[in-house]
Amino acid sequence: SPSMRWRSSSLPSTFSPMTKKVARTQAIDGAVDDCLQENDLDYADFVTVETDETGKITSLTSNTAANSRFKRQVVDAVVRQLNAVDSSDLGVPVGSLTGHPLLSGAGPRVRVRVDSVGDIAAEYVNTFDAAGVNQTVHRVCLEITATMRLFLPGKILPVSVSSSVCVAETVIVGETPDTYLNMEKGTG
Repeated sequence: SPSMRWRSSSLPSTFSPMTKKVARTQAIDGAVDDCLQENDLDYADFVTVETDETGKITSLTSNTAANSRFKRQVVDAVVRQLNAVDSSDLGVPVGSLTGHPLLSGAGPRVRVRVDSVGDIAAEYVNTFDAAGVNQTVHRVCLEITATMRLFLPGKILPVSVSSSVCVAETVIVGETPDTYLNMEKGTG
């Protein structure tokens, strides 16, 4: 399941949960889902499994060219999705803009505009987790971080949104291979 992390010291606490949900569902997670469906991708498109003559898995190799192509498509889709976020879904209570704790969350909602999408970074993270006797779950996740600016009356807030989305997963039955080739930021 996707996880989100937000960083902005000046972002009102009453504002961030709603903005997180909109940015995550409309932009990052939606872009990954759309790209997976458009390309009809599965585990074999991300990872090549090598076996010996007995069928024992001897190595897992990242399909680097295909993975890079998919990552570029996702980054382009995230930019399009963030630029298309409906500002009517975003708003912050006017009391939250005062910085006074007693007024936080009070008053009518002020519309916020998402503008100026900044850097978008994406990288693959591979995880290997025990799933039972002689079973290992291999997940290929795409971690995406996007920065954007939110325009409020009298303020511009830089916001960084991060999401990790699983793009491929399989269960390896038997011994886990000793060799993982071209796996970006692999962890075990």
